[in-house]
Amino acid sequence: MIVLQSYDRTIEIEKFVRFLGKSSMDAAEQKLLEDIYDDAVMEALGYCNRDDIHFGMTTCIRDLAKIRYNQQGSEGELSRSEGGVSQTFEDGIPRKIRSQLNKYRVARMGRVR
Repeated sequence: MIVLQSYDRTIEIEKFVRFLGKSSMDAAEQKLLEDIYDDAVMEALGYCNRDDIHFGMTTCIRDLAKIRYNQQGSEGELSRSEGGVSQTFEDGIPRKIRSQLNKYRVARMGRVR
């Protein structure tokens, strides 16, 4: 049974750190992980045109933060090949995460001219 609860940034960052498999880290690494998580929150909120986080978005945000963490040092790259191993990076929010976030999107209201 899933119990809906309100969003708590501290708890969500702790979940993100566990999700990465980190058990101990220094203050600088903790701050870096918080910044990566906060950037993922802002990206998800921007995509959904929201000012607040719906609790259901937290898994998507955590997945997005993990992708940002894993892609450190390769920002701006679309593909890389090293030693015969080729990697391709998806630009922006990956399709799977976008499809999950779509249910939380709010339509923008524009002006009629």
